[in-house]
Amino acid sequence: EERERGRGREAMVLGRLLARAGCELLRRRPLAGDAQAPLVSAAAAASFGAIGAFGLRAGVGAAPRLLATSAAPAADFPFPELSEPMKLNNIGDNPGARKKRKRVGRGIGSGHGKTCGRGHKGQKSRSGGKPRLGFEGGQTPMRLRLPRRGFNNPFRRQYQWLNLYRLDEWIKQGRIDPSKLITMKTLRDTGAVSSKILDGVKVLGGGHEVFDHKIALEVSSCSELARQAIEKAGGQVHLVYYNKLGLKALHKPHRFDVTPFPARPPPKLRPYFEYVGRLPAPDTPINDTA
Repeated sequence: EERERGRGREAMVLGRLLARAGCELLRRRPLAGDAQAPLVSAAAAASFGAIGAFGLRAGVGAAPRLLATSAAPAADFPFPELSEPMKLNNIGDNPGARKKRKRVGRGIGSGHGKTCGRGHKGQKSRSGGKPRLGFEGGQTPMRLRLPRRGFNNPFRRQYQWLNLYRLDEWIKQGRIDPSKLITMKTLRDTGAVSSKILDGVKVLGGGHEVFDHKIALEVSSCSELARQAIEKAGGQVHLVYYNKLGLKALHKPHRFDVTPFPARPPPKLRPYFEYVGRLPAPDTPINDTA
């Protein structure tokens, strides 16, 4: 009787081990299309076959329960290669996603106490102990080693560009009256050019093929193609000079109690202008005034 009882206990333990092994194999079964899937199924069947041969209640009773608890989630879970579905209690950042900041001055045991990793004395141990930007330890810095290139032209003038196609469009829309004198104040007030006029307006020849309006124009500069197109249509262009103060008085006369006297161009700029700009803004072309 004792031998039979010992054999029964051994069979029960073996049955439980086989049941657990079979359930584990079923739970870890590979994805669909894997070449090793038939081998795993055969091993699981052999394990449960051995359990049935021993006829153990513990093994036979435990196997379906373990199978139901372990295999059911794998059927519903979209990622069977993972051990369990994602829950609030098992999610977290990837390893290395969050780096702990370096806490200094927290005692000798931390390894960053007292001098906080800066060492003893010296410029680098002080707060703000960094040289100025561009300092290279006393040698000639790169900004002084490299040669200078170019120069600043004191006679440079920055013009607002105005093409003939835009002037033609403004005239067709009725924003500009071609029968009246068109000055830089007219172009600025109607929006043909930007309000930020630095040194004047230059007319370019874009759209000269379709421009056919007879106009009288006073601007700072004009391209040869634009001049030919305007004169071909019976109009005239005059290049007038305004300095910074003169342009301000031309565009914003309400800011002046006394209108400033028009300034003459410098000797180097005189070849580029025909007349001195008139103040306040004129209403008639220069040829009509005598």
